[in-house]
Amino acid sequence: MLITALLFAEIFCMCTAAFFLFRMNDNTFSESASYAIITVFMLLSFIRQISFITGYPVISICMEVFFLVVSFVFIFRHRSYIFSVFDTLKNFGSANSISFIFLILCFLYMVFHVFLPVPKEFQNELYTIPMYEKSGLFSLAAASEFPAFSPVNHRILFNTFLRVGTDSSAGIFCFLAYLSIGFSTYALARRYSWQPTAFTTAILVMSMPRLVVQAIYPGTQIISVAAILFCILAIYRIVEQPNLTDLILLVLGIFFCISESIASMIFVPILFVLSCVVLFRRHGIITWKSILGENRYVFFAVVPAVIFSQCWLFLFNHFYKNSWSGAFSTISFNNDGIQGASANFIRYIFESFYFTAPLDIFFERIFNWSMAQTLQSLYDFWVRPFWGESGAVQAFHLTWMPNEIFSFGPAGFFLVLPALFYAMLKGPRRLKAVATGFVAYFYLVSLIIAWAPGNIKFFEIFYVCSGFSIAFFFPPWRFTKRIKKIFQLVGCSLLFFTLLAAY
Repeated sequence: MLITALLFAEIFCMCTAAFFLFRMNDNTFSESASYAIITVFMLLSFIRQISFITGYPVISICMEVFFLVVSFVFIFRHRSYIFSVFDTLKNFGSANSISFIFLILCFLYMVFHVFLPVPKEFQNELYTIPMYEKSGLFSLAAASEFPAFSPVNHRILFNTFLRVGTDSSAGIFCFLAYLSIGFSTYALARRYSWQPTAFTTAILVMSMPRLVVQAIYPGTQIISVAAILFCILAIYRIVEQPNLTDLILLVLGIFFCISESIASMIFVPILFVLSCVVLFRRHGIITWKSILGENRYVFFAVVPAVIFSQCWLFLFNHFYKNSWSGAFSTISFNNDGIQGASANFIRYIFESFYFTAPLDIFFERIFNWSMAQTLQSLYDFWVRPFWGESGAVQAFHLTWMPNEIFSFGPAGFFLVLPALFYAMLKGPRRLKAVATGFVAYFYLVSLIIAWAPGNIKFFEIFYVCSGFSIAFFFPPWRFTKRIKKIFQLVGCSLLFFTLLAAY
């Protein structure tokens, strides 16, 4: 228990010190909070990957102790910021009293859940790295029973907890990633709306059932989503004021987005192209050459960038396992081209409308009406005769897998989808470019991956990371204070009932 408390304190102190540092750099409160969490994730991941590759755990221990001491000293020297944090939260809470208090209570419950042991169904995903580290990465390379390794940017964060023989509090990374998503969404939404609308948008995104469940159960997908949203926030900040810090964080963040999910391998190139288009179109290449040329030490960032790119791991898989792709090799791909992509696109739209299994159970028991059966009948009548099973691994059937009974809720289908298309038509150039990138991602997933039950997991990037566009979609002249309160109440209620259903 003492070790768990120390590890928890390490993460908390490092995030707090990073938050103070970004606040001193004139970042807003929400930007500082989002940046602090993801930069600490990147720092810990880099340190632990170096230790993992070299086979010397003492490297990770010594460096983490060093940064912990530095964090303590930094917090002590800038302790005046602590009072400003409480003042900001107090002012924000007074302006949104009911919703703010409700969120705090839900967060406290989620923090309590973080301290519980990792359920057995989540242990296989997290215990692979400690197994390799204990026996030696390269000593296991020749053993045929061990498959090719998948990217470790996010999984290795849990390694410290598992290395000392405990998995309690390992979920702290997921909860912090969840908070980072909320702060990033709010910071991006503030670019297009006033504070109440941005706060409402953040609540709607944070109440998406699938996101809530991933925040309380250890896993890596939510960290990948938080990293992508962090990169989008960095793009906005750099466009508004070109600077070296945000540029380096953006480059490192893009590579850090790579995870064991093929979704990251699809979106990272889109994110890179989006960054180049937005940044060069706004400021031109001369500006960036000038910024990079002013600091000769900038090229030291190449080392963590190479580590985060996972090129060392892909080479390891190529030479020792004859398969660079690792877990990606198990994915079934669409062999029916554009026809299969069109069919998959429609299938994912149907799955998006099917909000979440607990809600369907509620309607079936109270009103004797099944949303799944109704949607399935519509699909069988209108879609199946034209597309058949093109692009699918098996016949499309609207059902829930036991470990994936939560989707993205009504906000995903009724708000995010129309908000993105509205942004593509009416939005400013920057938002239009971002919206186009997300729509391109939706199409590429439909084109590349064959539909299979559970594929809705590939769209967490799409629905969560683009959620801030809701703020632009809400018409300010009609989105009154009363309507905001209603939307906030709906979001908070969905968050509460999801926590009850997920327990």
